[in-house]
Amino acid sequence: MSVLAQRMDWILGCCTAGGWEAHGPQSEYQVQLSSESAPGPPNPSARHLLTSGDSFDITFTPRPFSGAAQLSRGGAAPFTPRQMGLRDQLQLPSLQTYPVPPNCSPDDREDVQKEKLLQMYQEFALDLHTGMYLTQLTSNRDYSDIHCQVMEDMTTLKLDQSNGRIIEFPLTNVSKVYRIVKNDDKWYSAGTPLPAASQNTEQIVVVEFMRRKLAFVFKELQQAQRFLICMELMIRSAQQKQSQQAMRHLTPAFPAPQMQSRQCPTPRVVHDAMDRPTPCP
Repeated sequence: MSVLAQRMDWILGCCTAGGWEAHGPQSEYQVQLSSESAPGPPNPSARHLLTSGDSFDITFTPRPFSGAAQLSRGGAAPFTPRQMGLRDQLQLPSLQTYPVPPNCSPDDREDVQKEKLLQMYQEFALDLHTGMYLTQLTSNRDYSDIHCQVMEDMTTLKLDQSNGRIIEFPLTNVSKVYRIVKNDDKWYSAGTPLPAASQNTEQIVVVEFMRRKLAFVFKELQQAQRFLICMELMIRSAQQKQSQQAMRHLTPAFPAPQMQSRQCPTPRVVHDAMDRPTPCP
């Protein structure tokens, strides 16, 4: 019992602050952390400062529309093999005429414009699939930062308003997408000349559903054009994918003529064929 009592006293001494008293008069141990570099000559073994974000951190996605230089990644490869496979699956929808991307000149050849448009669309789809923070203009004209993300099938848009609710919007239910301009609390349609240049000019892209509208606010025109063009391409792709699935599952109401000829003849048809006179040679 004496050995057990000594063992328990040693364990309790290690788990309490009183156990440190036996090792010296110091009863507290303080550690001060600082992100500033220590004075003096540089230490080659010291850790360098954090100059970039953590690639494995998915709690926050920076805005991809932070400047005009962000209109294109410059052909940078995706980060993961999964994103590379997702990028290779993305193709432009079938349209009669394709829009000219903001980073392309109207005088460029059609194949060059289409190639840059596909690259911009793929980069936008990857950014939206990862998730991005955008500014939303609400119905009561308030501004709020929301997190937008498109699902794996590229047909459903998820909005997180940081209030515990995530709302899903099927892209197949979008009726139209358009851009309007807000200048000094006045509204103008896209292409309308503004009375004067102002720092309060905002480019607003509206995604209109059957019963609801989503308004996204941008400060620069090229950013709004990129979002408008790529969002419309994604919506057209989702609608065409839905129509193809509906045609695949639709049973034809009237069978083809070759299918009708393969039907089993009825007794009346056989009797009429036997009674039909045979033509003379």
